[in-house]
Amino acid sequence: MNPLELKFLKPAVITAKKGQPFAEKFDDVYFNDLNGLDETKHVFINGNKLLERWQNNHQQAYFCIAETGFGSGLNFLATCLAWQNCQSKPQHLHFISTELHPMSQHDLESAHRLFPEVSQFSQKLLAHYGSFRCGTHQFQIDNQITLTLLLGDAAACLKQLVAKVDAWYLDGFAPSRNPEMWSENLFKAMARLSEAGTTLATYSAASVVRKGLAEVGFSLEKPTGFGPKRHMLIGTYNAVNDNTVINHQPWHPSPQAKIKQKKVTILGGGIAGLCLARSFSLAGFHTSIVDQNTQALKQASGNGYAMVMPLITAQKSPEALFYLRAFEHAKTSYSTAVFQEIGVAELFNQQQAGRRIENINKLALSAQLIEVTENTINYPNSGYVDGQALAVDWLKYVDDWITAEVSEIDHSDGWNLKDKNQLSIHSCELLIIAAGIYSQALIKPHQEFGLTAKLGQTNQLLTNKSLNLSHVMLNQGYIIPINQTDQSGHYLLGATFDHVAAANWQQTEFNEIDHLSRNLAHWHNTEYADELNAGQLIKQHTAIRATTQDHLPICGPVINQKQFNIDYQDLHHGRHWQSYPSAEPIENLYVLAGLGSRGFTSAPLLADYLMSMISGQPLPLEADLCKIIHPNRFNFRKLKKG
Repeated sequence: MNPLELKFLKPAVITAKKGQPFAEKFDDVYFNDLNGLDETKHVFINGNKLLERWQNNHQQAYFCIAETGFGSGLNFLATCLAWQNCQSKPQHLHFISTELHPMSQHDLESAHRLFPEVSQFSQKLLAHYGSFRCGTHQFQIDNQITLTLLLGDAAACLKQLVAKVDAWYLDGFAPSRNPEMWSENLFKAMARLSEAGTTLATYSAASVVRKGLAEVGFSLEKPTGFGPKRHMLIGTYNAVNDNTVINHQPWHPSPQAKIKQKKVTILGGGIAGLCLARSFSLAGFHTSIVDQNTQALKQASGNGYAMVMPLITAQKSPEALFYLRAFEHAKTSYSTAVFQEIGVAELFNQQQAGRRIENINKLALSAQLIEVTENTINYPNSGYVDGQALAVDWLKYVDDWITAEVSEIDHSDGWNLKDKNQLSIHSCELLIIAAGIYSQALIKPHQEFGLTAKLGQTNQLLTNKSLNLSHVMLNQGYIIPINQTDQSGHYLLGATFDHVAAANWQQTEFNEIDHLSRNLAHWHNTEYADELNAGQLIKQHTAIRATTQDHLPICGPVINQKQFNIDYQDLHHGRHWQSYPSAEPIENLYVLAGLGSRGFTSAPLLADYLMSMISGQPLPLEADLCKIIHPNRFNFRKLKKG
């Protein structure tokens, strides 16, 4: 199963055998009936010499373990327990695991009851576990442990993984029972993700496993196995036989920052900047935000309330795949006090929406995610964010708020932010530009993006009679029910989306503009028209949103475009075998912009993604989805087209 399919896996069929979970498909138990925890310790923890390596590398920022076959999650839980009991260790444990046949939450919980020693970590895992969508799922188990669960075929999932692995657990069902997993593609994917010194351990000593691992560069030994098993395998990657896939056009690097101190400066205090501050603060960084406003969420993010929902399109739409991951991530990032999960109902005309509804039904997605009724498409677990509550709650992640209008940045012994009089405002080592449409003007000397500006307005109305909305209504425009009583209602209507000429991108005042009539027009033929038209306008917000040509955000390193154009100038000739040098990133300069109207949905994931990149940790997105949000994609497409 490809991790980039918009599909959901069916849970494995589990029965009981000798009091433990038994997989009918593979006719085998999930762990040794002597003691599963002892088996994990013997084969994987001791086989990879983890305790010794953690102690010897305690100054390391993070340690990454990758596993084939999550199964009951017992290996993960046992590793968490060993990590907790190890006094001297790296700062963070990142555990990655693949699974094609995930257990149901009920079966997982039942399996964990057999091992009360790991109940603490079992509860944390079960709090996140439950979605069987194909692809990458990343969970923050606690401040020191991250789990990345890759659902789908193991080799296909690892092919999409962007990470460097320190140790491997090979724990799928035996090659005789599950030959599809122990493939040449799996071993090649392991080699690509390994470095000299990466270790592996597996209970299997089968010849197909030994041969496959040796061919991709692992030196192997056969120590005594656990319990009745005579042998197991351990190994070390020597990087002599390099079977990594050659990328002939490396236009999309994801470089780790080169910094001496864990400090980050974020230019922009909108939803992108606030999410970045949270991600980096939780990762132990000192955070500074520079913004022309004294408060957060005042420019394009300043509507007060914002929808958070997925974007369901055609099955193979990269846009739909990205926003579904972003939606899931956002729901785990916002607290229940900030995110109101009241659902979204989209009105439709049967004749106009016939093909779209047909496509949605073909996807066979969860009814909690999307369902079609007689005249609406419902998104039951969607809702809206209270921006004011969010700003108050997340300001705790900002160590320094610097109110200033930045006109220029230059790079001389770090990054220097200057005002319109060329006076220095702030200096830093690591800089992230998250300033909406202003991002392009600040970064233009280095790289041009496919940014464009859209002017939008939202209106808040008080009505004399409640509309009795139990969810957000969507009908090209939208209505968010902020507060309702039997006698009245408070609603947010939005939003217009007008093109803005480049000459007006720096405009900040829009007092003369009133788009209320256009926001009301979406509801003329509905039951809400009379009350909305008679409502009292109490507040409106008008601002420029930054969006892109392909409606996807820009997130990643800023590239030296001048050098890139020289290196890739003949790309349009289409010589796919020709190798080009890697695009050259500007050191310690990154960007997060172009969020459009879906910033509150996408920003939490993008912020964690950028933090992981800058810190050198495994990325929470598949490699192909990293490409579609990369800042260099428009330059690459332009040169490719000629």
